[in-house]
Amino acid sequence: MLRKIRIVAATICFTLITLLFLDFTGTLHLWFGWLAKIQFLPAVLALNVGVVAFLVILTLLFGRVYCSVICPLGVFQDIVSWISGKRKKNQFRYSPAISWLRYSMLALFIVALLAGFTAIAALIAPYSAYGRIASNLFAPLYQWETIYSLTLPSVSTVMRSIPPTCG
Repeated sequence: MLRKIRIVAATICFTLITLLFLDFTGTLHLWFGWLAKIQFLPAVLALNVGVVAFLVILTLLFGRVYCSVICPLGVFQDIVSWISGKRKKNQFRYSPAISWLRYSMLALFIVALLAGFTAIAALIAPYSAYGRIASNLFAPLYQWETIYSLTLPSVSTVMRSIPPTCG
């Protein structure tokens, strides 16, 4: 039951955050902008101690709930792993975590934040990485669909999601 709740919550958060990255009009930010504010790096950069404390306590109590529900890159990785796991069985082999790499990235992130190099911190932050993925991978498809629907005067903007039929 908890797994189903996590999957539903992750799907909702992932969809809404992806739509926030693709929302060029800014209308979704009025309703769902709070999802961007509860991401770790934006909360740290905004010095929002309440959100950072909430995320740390949430992680300490429930494990990787931030990575598997709230963070869009973690959910995206879970989706890609699930899809690739369906294609071929026993494709992945277990390998122990490379702790020195993990902790060196954490140290680089903390040093970059403390030194004021937020561009370096944003480069390695998962939320920013997913933002680049969404804007480079999904936005061209979304923009093509919008341009396509605007060039056909007979297509209503409400029915843009319905593909046109030939015939």
